Amino acid sequence: MPDFPAVQPGIEKTIERTVDDTLVTRHVGGAGTFATPAMIGLMEQCSHKLIEPLLGDAYTTVGFEVCVKHLKPTEPGSRVSVKSRLAEVTDGRKLLFEVECREGYKLCGTGTHRRTIVAAFGPKPAAG
Repeated sequence: MPDFPAVQPGIEKTIERTVDDTLVTRHVGGAGTFATPAMIGLMEQCSHKLIEPLLGDAYTTVGFEVCVKHLKPTEPGSRVSVKSRLAEVTDGRKLLFEVECREGYKLCGTGTHRRTIVAAFGPKPAAG
């Protein structure tokens, strides 16, 4: 496994997203609410996007642990921001992220997420 010198604790990324129909669960009734699996998916996506540009084409990351609490509901149509901060690197490839989701100042979700750097299989898809 090569070294990845740019993959250092303290780097972070934020993504924003409108809570659209693809992120809503309706089993709660009414217009529904921001689904916990969707929030976790955005946290994983943000963590992956933080590291991906630092690896080169031969490597990627895969998630292997999520420990997240969904704290507050978010209505469809709301704007959320998801932040991921790399907190720890172990063995040069195991990554621990601190993640959170906010709707404005309201903390909607928080926790940790672990990923590991692995060899990529085949070419990476084009950005877009």
